[in-house]
Amino acid sequence: MPLRPSSDRPADLPGDLPADLEALKDALAAGRRHFAGLRLGDLDGVALDLGDCDLHGGCFKEGRFGHARLAGANVEAACFQQALLWGADLSGLKASGSFWHDADLSAARLQGADFGGALMHRCCLRGVLGAHSRWRSTRLVEADFRGGLDQPTDLGGADFQGADLSFAQMQGAQLQGSDLRGACLYGTNMGGADLRDADLSGCDLRDTDLRDAMLEGTVLHDALLP
Repeated sequence: MPLRPSSDRPADLPGDLPADLEALKDALAAGRRHFAGLRLGDLDGVALDLGDCDLHGGCFKEGRFGHARLAGANVEAACFQQALLWGADLSGLKASGSFWHDADLSAARLQGADFGGALMHRCCLRGVLGAHSRWRSTRLVEADFRGGLDQPTDLGGADFQGADLSFAQMQGAQLQGSDLRGACLYGTNMGGADLRDADLSGCDLRDTDLRDAMLEGTVLHDALLP
């Protein structure tokens, strides 16, 4: 099994970090779940089960994780730049401070995932199921939250406090009960979005497209309106 040294692995878990996909699969089959600092760019991880694994600080740039399972995994400060994660299960993911520029998470399950402080410029998040997900202070400039081919984007009850959603596409997104207090919505397209009972307190909405948005019960305390 090809392995390479690691100084980040827990002392009670012998063995070094896997150096390729087959070594990773062998380690997973042996019951290992701690892979902090693992660097496997361009990994073909389609349908791979990494649920509850510790992958923090790792690098998976341009990796392919379609329909993979990362539920409950720790990927804090990890890099998934330009990675493909369409249809992946990322529910309960711990991803604060991680990097996802230009990644494709279309139709991924994100319920309860925490992307706080992550950098997610130009991410494709079409049709994600992200009820009660957390995006506090996340950089989502030009992110695409429009619905997918067969399902709308569900962000009901999501926490976007202080997030940067400049020029994001959120047309038709389900955002009922979401918390957008203090979020940057400059140039954001929320046309037709369901914002019922959402909290947009303190938001500058003068350059936000809210045409046909559902605003029943929306909190607009101290918001700047068009």
